[in-house]
Amino acid sequence: MATFPLLLDEGGYRATTSDLGVDADARGYWLAAFRSQLEVQLEAAAAQGAAAAVCDEARRGLEAMLTRFRDGAPGGGRFDLLVLDAWRRRVLRRAGIVDEFRHIKQRENAAALAELPAWLTRIDSAAPAERWELIVRGLLAGNLFDMGAAETADRFAAGVVPAADGHARVPPRPWRYDDLPEAEAWIEAARPAAAVIFADNAGADAVLGVLPLARWLHRRVTRVVVAANRGPSLNDVTAAELEDLRDAATKTDPEFAGSWLEIVDSGRTAPLIDLKRVSARLAAAAADAELCVLLGMGRGIESNWDARFRCASLRIAMVKDPHVARKIGASVGDAVCRFERGPDDATRPLL
Repeated sequence: MATFPLLLDEGGYRATTSDLGVDADARGYWLAAFRSQLEVQLEAAAAQGAAAAVCDEARRGLEAMLTRFRDGAPGGGRFDLLVLDAWRRRVLRRAGIVDEFRHIKQRENAAALAELPAWLTRIDSAAPAERWELIVRGLLAGNLFDMGAAETADRFAAGVVPAADGHARVPPRPWRYDDLPEAEAWIEAARPAAAVIFADNAGADAVLGVLPLARWLHRRVTRVVVAANRGPSLNDVTAAELEDLRDAATKTDPEFAGSWLEIVDSGRTAPLIDLKRVSARLAAAAADAELCVLLGMGRGIESNWDARFRCASLRIAMVKDPHVARKIGASVGDAVCRFERGPDDATRPLL
């Protein structure tokens, strides 16, 4: 594993700032949330054919895990959501449950690909001044496909949710964090050599969000790197799945087949990301990037909200959890588009 080369303060970096070993309220909240999420995961696993005995084994394993963490980390010390998630994955895999939302991801991927031609046409036919906001709204709408948040999991478990429904749930501007014009002005003025995007969910998030964003950036940026999970976690898109979606999207727009778009695995298998432990391939591909885009609540708010980068950074997410909302002074349903310049870029003029 490698450290993400664009971190500004590698020594002082922590993926998450909340120490659940000390913060009893946060610990109690997340242990209860993991218990609730497990039932959604087991229902999905059963829908894919997992036997009742397998689900019962996973349930017993999680209860044992939650008991171990009830009063703090086993053996003491610091622990956070990344630690809890790693233990949960271990419990599920030991029971034989590896990709419990696979069928839901496949369903949402197919629905999003069917909507991609119309969405790209809408973007391309919009006035130039409106395209950037359309693309970001597409990302926010797609980000509502989240099987790890109680706010959205039940809706997607019940069946396909049309993209229009997601767009209707994106609040009007100004958003809680709304640096939309600043981000666009910087990109148009800087024309960075490379950008790296950390993808989040499958479905509309990847197809109607990430791919149009990458295409828009490519027309201003020489090269775009998209990092996705190495292995499955909740309904996050994996790098292999994203490559398939990119290939399918070339039937709508051959531009996606260009060498300008590089998809790499991040080396991680979690809904959050620790940027001190990424794949060597991602570290090499992102070394010269001048823009880092963190998509989704897990990668951009629950983790890395306080991270600082050597380059410009952009966080785009919908807030879907009350505890996460309180962390940033927001409410469930708020939109986040937070842009920060790099430390050496404070005087670059904007258009």
